[in-house]
Amino acid sequence: MRTPTWDEFREFLRHDDWEEDRATGHDFPERALPDGAILRTHASRSGSKTMSPGRFKAILSDQLRLSEAEFWEVLRTNSPAPRPSPATEPAPMSLPLWLAQALEREAALTREQIAELDEDEARRLLIEARSRPRE
Repeated sequence: MRTPTWDEFREFLRHDDWEEDRATGHDFPERALPDGAILRTHASRSGSKTMSPGRFKAILSDQLRLSEAEFWEVLRTNSPAPRPSPATEPAPMSLPLWLAQALEREAALTREQIAELDEDEARRLLIEARSRPRE
């Protein structure tokens, strides 16, 4: 994943019509959406330093409410992102690793079968597998 520099991020904010709320060592812009929601973010003045991929993903989903593609499109076109943005797909739920491994080992389930389980069902199957008499 390519991550923006802080200068690119600040450029995105300008093109996406964010307004400065306050500035200290960082900038704290905000943007009102058509539905009345107010988005808030902060931007470092670190210039050419890039942000980490984890931070970028968090900012996209929690503060900008845009996809990565929409972010880069604003910079490419120098025009605001269409709002409201289509809902980003939620990350697929995954089981804790220890639970998935135990289901493979003790319940003899395949990874495909495990991927279809929610955590409650997975725990129930593991309890059942552990309560069976061993041969």
